[in-house]
Amino acid sequence: MTLCLALVIAGCSNDDDNSGDGGDGGATGGGEFFRAKVDGADFAASTDPATLIGGTKATANNQTVVSGQGSTNTGDFINFTIIGYTGPGSYATGNNLTNPNILQYGELNGQSASVWSSNLATSAAGIAPGEINITVDANGLIEGTFSFEGYNAADMTTKNITQGEFKFNVD
Repeated sequence: MTLCLALVIAGCSNDDDNSGDGGDGGATGGGEFFRAKVDGADFAASTDPATLIGGTKATANNQTVVSGQGSTNTGDFINFTIIGYTGPGSYATGNNLTNPNILQYGELNGQSASVWSSNLATSAAGIAPGEINITVDANGLIEGTFSFEGYNAADMTTKNITQGEFKFNVD
């Protein structure tokens, strides 16, 4: 949860210049966006009054890590982390016990959050692997798509996150 909040705070911007995007968070150009279908319902990260979308790309110990997150004004979020990032391509989550990549969807419920994940632990639970596809990594911009079946160990429920897409500037 701390990582989620740190990404939101670090990723917040006052970039209201979504010119050419029709106010839909960047569907047709310019602005950052983070959106998906969660069990068929629309999820879109906030771009008003502030953009609650952000990401980082950092290299340490000869390993590159990319993280991205989008949050709504009510605190719901989707985030991912790719460890061992090597550039545009496909990255799996939850496909085996040694894969540290993760995709998560969370809903804020008062002071706590319910989180559905695709990670190394979900591979042991028989949950289908998730996938992050990075299509653009250039000029400080990362763009791509994602989908996953998230598992919540607290109540043993799943959520299907489909048609995920994102575009964000990296620090």
